[in-house]
Amino acid sequence: MEHIIQQIALDLAKKITKKWINDGITDLDMFASDVTEDCKQSAIAIVEAILAHMNKQIRDDKEARKNLGLAIKEKDRKREILTTLGQVHYKRDYYQSKYDKSYVYLLDSAIGVRGYERIGDTVSAELLNMAAEVSYAQSSEIVTKGRVTRQSVRNHILKLEVPESMPKEIKKEVSALHIFADEDHVHMQKPSKKRGKKNRIVPLVTVTEGIKKESKRRNKTINAKHFTDEKFDTDNLWKSVEGYIGMAYDIEKEMRIYIHGDGGRWISNGLESFANVKRVMDGYHIGKRLYAFSKEFGRKEKLKIEKAIKEKDRNAVDNILQELLRTETDQDRIEKIKEFGKHLNLNWESIKNRYEDKMTGSCTEPQVSHVLSKRFSRNPMGWSEKALGKLTGIRVYLKNGDKIKAEHIKPHKSETKYREYADKIVKDVMKEGLDWSVFDIETPIFNTGSGTQIRMHGFGRINNTLVN
Repeated sequence: MEHIIQQIALDLAKKITKKWINDGITDLDMFASDVTEDCKQSAIAIVEAILAHMNKQIRDDKEARKNLGLAIKEKDRKREILTTLGQVHYKRDYYQSKYDKSYVYLLDSAIGVRGYERIGDTVSAELLNMAAEVSYAQSSEIVTKGRVTRQSVRNHILKLEVPESMPKEIKKEVSALHIFADEDHVHMQKPSKKRGKKNRIVPLVTVTEGIKKESKRRNKTINAKHFTDEKFDTDNLWKSVEGYIGMAYDIEKEMRIYIHGDGGRWISNGLESFANVKRVMDGYHIGKRLYAFSKEFGRKEKLKIEKAIKEKDRNAVDNILQELLRTETDQDRIEKIKEFGKHLNLNWESIKNRYEDKMTGSCTEPQVSHVLSKRFSRNPMGWSEKALGKLTGIRVYLKNGDKIKAEHIKPHKSETKYREYADKIVKDVMKEGLDWSVFDIETPIFNTGSGTQIRMHGFGRINNTLVN
């Protein structure tokens, strides 16, 4: 076995050396790319040789198989799996138990390959990480050069149990938390290709320790942690947020929690079990309302209302609106005044809190844009409920600084009656001593007549002349 591996490695060394001597390195990037591909192909050959050796070991271990009650049903069944090296092909034997008549591929059990899987877990993880940023087709092209279909990428997304992001610190003491809550509106697929639009509201909650200024025009949230829910259930979403806050921060200490939002019901219902919560109207949304009011009734009236809000004078706001109603005759404009007044009354406390001294600025819209909209709602695409739920979870997980890994895709190893035997085969292969003396038998023969060699000898002569 070791001689096969050594020969593959020796052939690789010769191949690279020959490439260098014959062609030189006129384009370093191209040369490196060619060498990388050669190394991958040699690595695949080594892996396939090891798997063939392991399969033979299992086949020859008749005593152990007899104790397990396993008999060969069929030899050398073909299998292939896409790995980070590329497509790996190997053959393995098919066994049947004389006790329960079940069938098993012992080599697959030994190397952790599951039935019907055609893509390795590491490749799957890379596909999912990429699919959270680009389309399924682009993910396949970037990770596997298009060897995986878009449907396969989607299937792997649907099978994943998205892990939870854990706090970097436990029971941290802070004076305040600022929570930004908003939603994205995503186009959904309609059954039977029916016309019209169907939207899904995807809620997002971001827990931060505030905002800091990075430059004149750029701010950054402090220790931001994003949350969404696979089923788009806002009650479960807030429970996840509560659990995170309870784990990450010392809620027994005095700490103020500010929830920034647009006044939506699901946002207003958040963290109801916390006594130290203060709700704040998002600056973007109140500004949008005031701007619309200004366009309809003039900047002077808008400034008067804004001044009254900043002074927390609710009566002054009511008087301004009542005066407008008394002088207005157009019914549409009357309805707009009433609607604006209703919004102010329903959200007075949160609007008033927006204008508190040193209140942190709002960034609910940018959070949604950065975390969700960029992938899910900016392009004209339609999503299914399951794929949207899974992929939003994956994207949020990545935005929290984590990565989907092979261990998240690979299920827990089941303790089957063949597991112990499979582990033994792996250990036996790893314990085998390797004799590397084969590399002392042959030495690379360089073409001393090549242009490169002539130059090298010339440099040597010049060097000797300078030394002497």
